[in-house]
Amino acid sequence: MPNSKHVIIFGMDGCRPDALIQAKTPHIDRLICEGAFAPTAQTGVITISGPGWSDMLTGVWGAKHGVTDNSFEGANYEQYPHLFQRLKEKNPSLVTASIVNWKPINEQILRSADHAVGTGSDAKVCEETVRYLQSAAPNVTFLQLDDVDAAGHKHRYAPDVQGYLDSIAWNDSLIGEIWGAILARTHYAEEDWLILVSTDHGGTEYGHGQNIPEHRTIFVIAHYSDGTRLEFPAEVNIVDIPVLVARHLGVEIDPDWNWDGNLAIA
Repeated sequence: MPNSKHVIIFGMDGCRPDALIQAKTPHIDRLICEGAFAPTAQTGVITISGPGWSDMLTGVWGAKHGVTDNSFEGANYEQYPHLFQRLKEKNPSLVTASIVNWKPINEQILRSADHAVGTGSDAKVCEETVRYLQSAAPNVTFLQLDDVDAAGHKHRYAPDVQGYLDSIAWNDSLIGEIWGAILARTHYAEEDWLILVSTDHGGTEYGHGQNIPEHRTIFVIAHYSDGTRLEFPAEVNIVDIPVLVARHLGVEIDPDWNWDGNLAIA
């Protein structure tokens, strides 16, 4: 019988939590209402996508994974590989998928996903994910949406900028469509889903990359289909996300992995 435990991670690139709260996001609001929300979580000190997604997907900070910019030069993924590889070390039967707008995630970080698609479009990420979930049963799926970051660069990263808020609302509609596809799965009633939503960095004005609160403060949302309600501690970090994934899938975290995530949850 296939593993009934599943995780899907929505990565909303460049989404400030204060703007997320201001935007019209009925689907994300429901995830928060029924789940757990950490609106003051922290990403690493280098607040750009290469390091940020590496933090999230390896479970270690930049001092270990070595990524300092979007060229990925100096990456130490051999010693600190991505989450999917670690999960399969413990349970090779797990099925992994990564469907992203920003293609370097699959080309550089998640290089051995069972199902990997780089679309160049948030709408196509949604379309491909809905199609894939109709016929496949991935145990862990990572999705990256890029339009919020693009809107920040175009309109400004701020909770009072309508163009930025509109892009967050757009991403919420895609999340809602994918969530609907999960709920419509033939065997959903027998499945145990964890939905995670987060981001890689924030921003100010038309950019990001500084070690300041507006760039480092992110959010983490955790929603369990069985009604489990987490209580996040005061300190939550981007490197804690692999811990949540492994725990839900019943994968023992090996001390030799040397993960920096050590989330203590109630």
